[in-house]
Order: sequence, then C-alpha cells, then structure tokens
Amino acid sequence: MKKHPLEYLNETQLDELLNYNAQPFDNENKNNIHQKFAAKKIGVQKRNKRRKRWLVSVATASFALLLVGFTFRDDLSLAYKKRFGNETELLLLNSDKLSQTVTDQGLELKAVASFKDGSNQYLVSQLTDLTGERLDKDTIIDRWEMFGGGNTQMTHYDASTKTATLLTSAIGATDTPRSGFQLTAFVSGKKDFTTTYHPDWQKLLQSKKNWIDLTNQKAQGGGLNEEVAKNYGINWNELIKTGLKPLQANAKLDHSFTISNIAYRDDLLHLQLKIPNTPKMAAIFPYLVINNKKIASFADFSVDYGTHNNKTGRPDYQEYIFPVKKADLMQAKLVLDGWQWKTYQEGDWTIQLKKTKELPLTKLPPQIIKNQQEKVKLDNIKLSPIALDFSYSGKLNGTKITLNYQDGTKFTTTIEYADQRDNHKSENYRYEFGLKDNKEIKSITFNQQELKLTH
Repeated sequence: MKKHPLEYLNETQLDELLNYNAQPFDNENKNNIHQKFAAKKIGVQKRNKRRKRWLVSVATASFALLLVGFTFRDDLSLAYKKRFGNETELLLLNSDKLSQTVTDQGLELKAVASFKDGSNQYLVSQLTDLTGERLDKDTIIDRWEMFGGGNTQMTHYDASTKTATLLTSAIGATDTPRSGFQLTAFVSGKKDFTTTYHPDWQKLLQSKKNWIDLTNQKAQGGGLNEEVAKNYGINWNELIKTGLKPLQANAKLDHSFTISNIAYRDDLLHLQLKIPNTPKMAAIFPYLVINNKKIASFADFSVDYGTHNNKTGRPDYQEYIFPVKKADLMQAKLVLDGWQWKTYQEGDWTIQLKKTKELPLTKLPPQIIKNQQEKVKLDNIKLSPIALDFSYSGKLNGTKITLNYQDGTKFTTTIEYADQRDNHKSENYRYEFGLKDNKEIKSITFNQQELKLTH
C-alpha cells in the first residue's frame, strides 16, 4: 500500500510538526520548518507502529488546519495593513473568525473576520467570481449597506483565485445581537479615455440662451477652486443659484457626449455637458487647449433637470466654468479626459453577522478645553488601538491633538470641519490614527492641555 507523505517522517519529526499548529506563518518560521524536516538518514529505534499511524492521522488533519490558518492570517493581515499600518497582531487577536457565505450571479461573498471599536464595526470579506472574469485590481464596491454606512474598500485582489478582499468600516454599530452586511453592486475593468473635439464655438454661441433657478435642487455636486474664484469675485453659494437651461445648444460631440448649452457670463465661459448617466461612466474632466496651453475649469456644478435614470444618484448635466476670453475660445480644442467601467454587476449578497469582539478601550474623564479663547466640552472620550473618539460641545475647528508616546515620539493633527451645528446637541468626532497599543501612549494633548493616561 502506498504511504502517505507524512509517513516518511519519524515520530520525533511528527511531534515537531504538531508543535507548529499555533505558530504564525512567516519567512522565519517557513525556513525553520524546512530545516526541521530536512531529510536526514539517522538511526531511529523502532517504536510502536500503531502510534506512528495515529500520529500521521493527527498530523495530516493538523497540517491541513495549519495551512488554512496561514491563509486566513495572511489575507486578514494584508487587509488590516492596507487600512491601519504594519502592526496588525493586536487586531488579529481581537478579530472574530467568520465563515458565512452567500452566492448570487455566480459570485460568492464570504465573511472572513470582524471586530468592533466603540460604535464602529469592521468587517473583512472576500468576493470570488466562480464563473467569469468580472473582478480585477480596479474593482470598486458601488452599493452596500451596514448599520449607518461608512466605507468599503478593496484591499487586494488575487488574480489566481479571482478573489477580491474587502474591508468595511460602518458607523452606528449597536449592541443588537445580529446585524447584516449587504452588497448589491460593484464595478470593475477601468478603461481610461482622452478624446479631443473641435466644436464650432461661434455657431454654438449664437443661439439664444436662458438661465434657470437652481435654488430648489435637493443636492449639489461639483467643486470650486477657491484661490482662482477669488480673482473673479465668485463664491460657491452665489455660483450655484442659477445655471444654463439644458439642451438649448444640443450639439452632439459623439454617441456619448453632448454640449448641452454654452454661454458667457461676467466674461467667464459656462460650458454645460450632457454626460451618460449610467453606472459604467465613472468620471470626466474637461479642459480646453489653446496654442498648446491647457486651461482647466476652476468650478463645476450639477444641473438637475428633467427625468433621468437615477441608479447613479447623479443628474444628467454638469456645468463647467472656464476663465477664457471669447476671442481665444475660437481657437480652442475641447478635451474630455476620464474613465469608465467595463463591468457593472448587480446582485444581492447579504450576510448576517453575530455580535462581535471589541477592541480594548481606555475611557477617559470629561474635559473642558480652550480653543480660540472659547471653552469646548469633551465627553465620552475613548481611546482604542486605532482611534480617538469623543463627543464635543462648542467650536472644535483648529484644535490641535497630540498623541504623546512612551518612547518620546509625538504625533499631531489639527481638526478641520468640526464645528457644532446644533447648539442643543453635541457632535461626535473620531480620529483614526493608525494602529498602536494603548499602553504605548503616555498622554493626549488638546492644544496646550495634557490629559495623562493611566494603564
């Protein structure tokens, strides 16, 4: 009868193999394993053959579990490193190993591990394409739900197994015994494009143009380069009050893009584009080229007009503002730079999660700090290995937070966009600083006020 490979090991070697069960799988350990089990012709006294058979059986099962453990630790450690930094052992020790799976549309979603940090819960999962090539290194999760929302990112993609590892952080986790993670759409296959057009600017500017009121729009997408805008006396709130009425110019650039409308106001060019409102269209960045000089828009905003496909949550029209004179425009080329997705996949991958492990928390007493000559009250101050979390009443903008480590190093950040919106309700602030054992932090300084930690 053919021997199992492990039967070629003697009993001492089998005992050594079993000892590796609880050890981490790293390069040093791997080398030790190779050295420990290197074939050596040495004299070994004969022992009970039945015991050896039993050892082989145990070692075989144990070795299989060991390899699974290595894969689990490697995948999980890589996911945590992407988000929190290199020192992941603390998270590995405080993560629940999960095994729930769900399959839809030929793709399998598997829950790998989860942990909780205060009111935030983190989930590592793996999405595997069982039947096709719909995942790749550029995969982005388009729609998902878990508690109050948050962020889901792909930490890495394994082309050999067609598996994307995902890390989700969700706010508003409660103490309810069960909660769920639901993934309903993703995109992949990023395709960049750069297309140049030569519009008849003179003809486009001749037709009559109307402006419409946008103050009742429920949402306003876009952005503003404040430094450039100041030169023209423009602010965001005034800019988005009105926009061009869509489709008055209606000049098709190709089968995808249309110049919806165009006009000058206050010597600035307003160029409104109709963009395919589909999940596969990711983003475009238009610019003008005049005598080989690139001129970018310094502001853009969305114009929600008429009925449209709302899968994307975007309106059909985007208006761009360019600082270019009419005489110069006549020589301009229009360039659309951007990317779109090859694959948009919908489905229903829902996993129910049990109450999970929590990271160790250091709770600190309430503080009243001074910021810009005003008092700010801090409550529910909690420090975990990955974040500082607290509620506040007052103006927090500009506050400097310094983490003082036991070895003398310091890490400082300045808070932005965190003023209290409702005078009768405190706000929450959370600062993820990476990954450090709480015992390594000696104190926290808010501006000049130091709060010492007792471990």
